[in-house]
Formats: sequence, structure tokens, C-alpha cells
Amino acid sequence: MFELIVALSIYAFWFSLIIGSLTLFLIRLYIVIIKKLDFKKASMILWIPCSIGFYLNIKEESQLTKIYKSLVIIFFVSTFIASLFILYIHLELNII
Repeated sequence: MFELIVALSIYAFWFSLIIGSLTLFLIRLYIVIIKKLDFKKASMILWIPCSIGFYLNIKEESQLTKIYKSLVIIFFVSTFIASLFILYIHLELNII
């Protein structure tokens, strides 16, 4: 059971880091391309971390923004599960 929890945390970490970051970036890039935004807004949306640029510049509620927001929640939960592994390692190393 313990190995399952550790494996889940490790897989959640890689899922969040690789799949989550890449997916959210590609959706932001797609939105920038279809909306034909100016360079300043486009660079804010693409490069400000934690989707802050997206939330500041995209106000309308479309199907794509709903999908984006739900994916942000999914990847946040995955990142939280992955952080449990880091917490476990920290506590385990302090006990030894």
C-alpha cells in the first residue's frame, strides 16, 4: 500500500510537470493565435506563470476558457498530490 502511495505521488508529479505545463501552454498559444492579440497581451498570456496573464486578459467565457479552467483545477489537484511525496521525503529524512 505504501509503495502505491509513493508511486501515485511520483506519477502525479510527472503528470503535472510535463503534461500539465505543456497542455496549458498549448491552449494559451491556441487562444493567442485565434484571437489575434497584440504582442504585449500575447506575451503576457503565454509567459506569465500560474495563468495570471490568461486570467487578466481573457474576460469572455467561452467553451475553450471553461475547458482551460477545468484543466487548471485538475493539474492543481495533481500537483497537490505530488507535493505529498515531497512532504513525506522531508519528514522521513528528518526522522532518520
